[in-house]
Amino acid sequence: MPDQSKSHFERFLRPILASRFLTVSALLHLLIIILLGGRVLFNKYVEPPDFQSTGDMVSTDTTPAPPPPTPDTTLPPTPTLSAPPPPSAPAAASLNALTTLNTSASSFSMPLPAIAPPTISKDLTAAQPQPAFGNGPVVALPTSMAGRSAGGREATGEQYGAKAAAEQAVLRALRWLQAQQHTDGTWGTPYYHDAFTGLALLCFLGHGETPQNSKEFNVVVTNAINALVAEGTAHQSRFGGGSTGVFSGNPSAYQHGICTYALCEAYTMTKDDRLAPIVTQAIDYIVKGQRPDGGWAYSYDMTPGVDIKGVERSDTSVSGWQIQALHAAGLTGLPGMEQAVHPIMDNAMKNLDRVFNPQDGSFGYRKAGDHNYSLTGVGVLSKLFWLGGRPDHTVREGLKNIMSKDLSYSGHDCNLYAWYYDTQACFQAQGGAWDWWNHRFQDQLTNSQSADGSWPPTGGQEAGRVTDNYATDMTADGPIYRTTLSCLMLEVFYRYLPTSQESGGGVEGL
Repeated sequence: MPDQSKSHFERFLRPILASRFLTVSALLHLLIIILLGGRVLFNKYVEPPDFQSTGDMVSTDTTPAPPPPTPDTTLPPTPTLSAPPPPSAPAAASLNALTTLNTSASSFSMPLPAIAPPTISKDLTAAQPQPAFGNGPVVALPTSMAGRSAGGREATGEQYGAKAAAEQAVLRALRWLQAQQHTDGTWGTPYYHDAFTGLALLCFLGHGETPQNSKEFNVVVTNAINALVAEGTAHQSRFGGGSTGVFSGNPSAYQHGICTYALCEAYTMTKDDRLAPIVTQAIDYIVKGQRPDGGWAYSYDMTPGVDIKGVERSDTSVSGWQIQALHAAGLTGLPGMEQAVHPIMDNAMKNLDRVFNPQDGSFGYRKAGDHNYSLTGVGVLSKLFWLGGRPDHTVREGLKNIMSKDLSYSGHDCNLYAWYYDTQACFQAQGGAWDWWNHRFQDQLTNSQSADGSWPPTGGQEAGRVTDNYATDMTADGPIYRTTLSCLMLEVFYRYLPTSQESGGGVEGL
């Protein structure tokens, strides 16, 4: 029981004194805690951190700091970034896919870098730089194709009477064709895609566009060449036998001739080593497919004699594409090619003589006087290509036949297929024939072109029949057919310079 005689203070102090050592220890610990806590708080709010860059260190220099520099008004303004040009059609799909991926991942995205166009090389994975067009021996063009450069187009166009509207129409056509190219590099529906790819590629090459030099169309040309290379490589085993040739399809003689023509020009303008063996084998197939009379037939038919109607199988229309391919092959510079082509072209002229009709100066379809198709331009062009500007009487009479026609794109007898050959025939002849034709065909084509760069159906419905099926076709192949032929016609001023100039001028008597 507590001692009531003691005061409250004495009773409180008594247990503390009894445990004085414990009490002293507690007081000392409390004092240490107070001192250390104060030190930590002081360092946190007063002293700088113990790591910093040199520029952040506190200086003991008491010299007043210099005033901040005034802005230099002579400095150039900050450059602004402009948006990159829109990608070409083949690259657009990849760019759009990447852009969609970026925008779906976050609410903001950086501009995509420009994708370098593919280059042609043996190793398609190697992006090796190619020499500039016309710069060095790699792409030295033969004289007859020298007008395809940018400067050459302008100079020859002025020399031979091209109008500004013609070149503008060509550019619109090329841009429309660029937009129609499939992702695999082809054009047209699957059944005839080889032929339409060859025609489209000829349009770009005719304008001097190559993978090396073209800024706007290098990707589209590269993809087209690669597509034909892939097709040709896939069918190389068919050489030496069968009736399909290197390029599949039916009638394959048209497709094979057109594609071979395009690849010959592509090799001449690029010297792409991949093309050489394909061109050589494709030309060899044409050589082996020539009939004894000098012509060529559907599917390179070599059956002796006439068909069931008693008509020779050699077809002037089919032959025209083989002759154009052979002419282009002779310009490639491939070893031995010109020598191999020479006797074949000589023999081909004999077949053209066989179908020539002296009464009206026309060249028939399978025999003289066969007017089912207007093929006089085929005969005249083929002879001028091979005779080197020294026309014979069939050329003179053929040109008169061409000049007897009425040119109207909307007319009932309009035949773009015939116009394609007639344009080249008159240009190669020069003289009065070219003056007459050039005065008419440019306006007909440029005034008929659609706003999108393609050409609409013609008025070719003569006496209840279609004079040129694809020219009136409304399907996907029809616009490509009309646009490629019209584009090639308007490029005539520089595609192949006139052979008639070698003999001192145009064809006499016209």
